[in-house]
Amino acid sequence: MNLPAFSDDQPLDGTTERHGSSSPTRLLVILIVGFFVILSVWAWQPAERFQHGDVHPAVGEAMQRFELAPLVGNETPATLDSLHGEVVLINFWGTWCGPCLMEFPHLVEINDRLKGEKGFRFIPVACGPGGVDIDEQALRAGTEAYLQKLETNLDVYSDPGAGARRSLMKVARLPGFGFPTTVLINREGTIQGLWEGYQPGAEEEMEEAIKELLKS
Repeated sequence: MNLPAFSDDQPLDGTTERHGSSSPTRLLVILIVGFFVILSVWAWQPAERFQHGDVHPAVGEAMQRFELAPLVGNETPATLDSLHGEVVLINFWGTWCGPCLMEFPHLVEINDRLKGEKGFRFIPVACGPGGVDIDEQALRAGTEAYLQKLETNLDVYSDPGAGARRSLMKVARLPGFGFPTTVLINREGTIQGLWEGYQPGAEEEMEEAIKELLKS
């Protein structure tokens, strides 16, 4: 599940056909139950079905140059050049995004377990509501408050002008950009995994992929 941004996607309109003497209330209950069944099945499908992770079509593509500005913690920008030689997990997220808040604590746990590994870097990129970064001060304040709630100390970056996001869309040929989006790149700056949205269990796949890359 994810929250779309930078996309022309519109909600789909649906029509419901009545059968027999079913009352509107009964029909509504059936529709609601059916919706949640479909949602549950979708959420628990394996990543391969949706071409996520290491089977995403973007795997093997070289990231283009980007520059992420320091937002919380570190005062040094993160660029593709500065990250060369490291295995990097970049997560585009926001405190306004429900699926992001479901996923982010798991990524923090991955970072806690692997931050001692030489050559690994976790780059959280905080984005404004709907992916629009208008008020950097508010973005920083909201991010700091959330990190305090998680009782974690992380360097967090911002993406001025959505430059890195637009670059990733171009390289990965994404029709739109949704939140969260997480990309794993190897020491040479090549995409090794890309996850659009949050699916329970995807964090395990991410950690396993990171460990494999750290061996090389």
